[in-house]
Amino acid sequence: MAKPRQSRLRRVGLARAREAAGLTQEAFAARAGVEVSTVVRWESGCTTPLPGKRPQIARALGVGLQDLERLLSPEGPLTFAGGWESTDDGRLAAIAGVREEVAKLAAEYEARPEMGLVVQAAGLLGRVEALRAAGGAGSAGSSGFSDGAYSFGGAIEAPLNAPSLSERFLIGASLSDVATGATGATGTTGTTTAPSAQPMTSATGVPVPSRPGGMAHPAGSVSPIRWRRDLDVAEAETALLVGRLMWDAAGRRDSSTAEEFFDRAARRAGQAGDSVLQVTATLRAAFVGLYGGDPRAGVRRCVQAAVIAAPVSEALFALARLHAAEGHAILGNAAECDRALTTARGAMAAISPDDPAPGVCTPRTYQRLAGSAYLALGRHTEARVALTEAAIRYEPGKVLALVLGHLALACLGEGDTDAALRHVRTAIELAEATQSVGALAVASRAGREIVRVSGGTQPEALEIVDRLLTVLAS
Repeated sequence: MAKPRQSRLRRVGLARAREAAGLTQEAFAARAGVEVSTVVRWESGCTTPLPGKRPQIARALGVGLQDLERLLSPEGPLTFAGGWESTDDGRLAAIAGVREEVAKLAAEYEARPEMGLVVQAAGLLGRVEALRAAGGAGSAGSSGFSDGAYSFGGAIEAPLNAPSLSERFLIGASLSDVATGATGATGTTGTTTAPSAQPMTSATGVPVPSRPGGMAHPAGSVSPIRWRRDLDVAEAETALLVGRLMWDAAGRRDSSTAEEFFDRAARRAGQAGDSVLQVTATLRAAFVGLYGGDPRAGVRRCVQAAVIAAPVSEALFALARLHAAEGHAILGNAAECDRALTTARGAMAAISPDDPAPGVCTPRTYQRLAGSAYLALGRHTEARVALTEAAIRYEPGKVLALVLGHLALACLGEGDTDAALRHVRTAIELAEATQSVGALAVASRAGREIVRVSGGTQPEALEIVDRLLTVLAS
């Protein structure tokens, strides 16, 4: 008896799920632990995967076993009202798989940064791009916010003196008022384009219905298909991680590459309407300026982040103002620094239980960043008090390494070399354990200052230098 022909729907369902996961037949075969010819036979409907192999296949595709069974069933793909065939569920599962892997890499990076993670993170970004190409969801590297169902305005710019005007958020001014007051005439250099608390309008002046996070759909559009929104979030999260890894891998010297990834993350987060992620990415771009030699650009980014955060999260708004205070301190603007710190304190006091990011700005965060700002202004006693408070509140890790490095510098500013030596030793140990480039840079700065103060003859100072050279050479 002739063997019944298998339905081609089975092949289409499995093949599309593989493509949605961003996998070639060769890559899928490697993950499933089979030959490429076996994958070809599965997708052509000639053979069916054995039950014992299916869990591994499901993991390779980033889908559940029930979804895999549906993909292998004679019914094959489902048809959705929007005209898409089958792969919405498969895409959602594949995107969720990418986001899970990004979260794991980010957690690993926080525990112990490894430069080898760059390759893995870049691979995940490649999978996101393949998913976008397979779904026709727009260019992964597009500079504008014009993908399919929704769009958002371009990059936000603001003059350096805008932070003081954004203080008006704390007395109830609307976002549009602040944007207007900070920039003057629209369309000139240094203007601010921001998601307004007032109804947005399209290019023709038609009001656009608002949605959470200050974002909006253009007039006449419909809510984006869920997988498109999830894909934008996945791309934002992945680009954010790649940017962080590239920034550290370059020793925080090559700012352009990292900044491109952070900008990409902010754009995609904005498209998805995820203001929390958008602010996070914008602040990462600000760090490139603040700690990479362009504090004015860093302050502008902080203003941008504060404008986006203001209608969404007091915690994120406070964090943006704290980093702006750092930037003003680096530039020597003491009055603007103090103003930003005051604003941050006020925002922290207003953080509500339902804030979407309550943990990003805590008292220890304030003490750490305020201490860094005071140090940059040469106010060593204030810096020492704030940084000592912060050091007590942090667990051992790269953040504590940074705090202790700054605390050592504050102690040196007060003439307390012995305390500085104690703090810098611990900072070096923590920086070495966590491979934190930023912490090592601060510890090296403190070490050089200790050598300078001691005249290069104090045995303890020479010991610090030897330790730093060993760590930097490893």
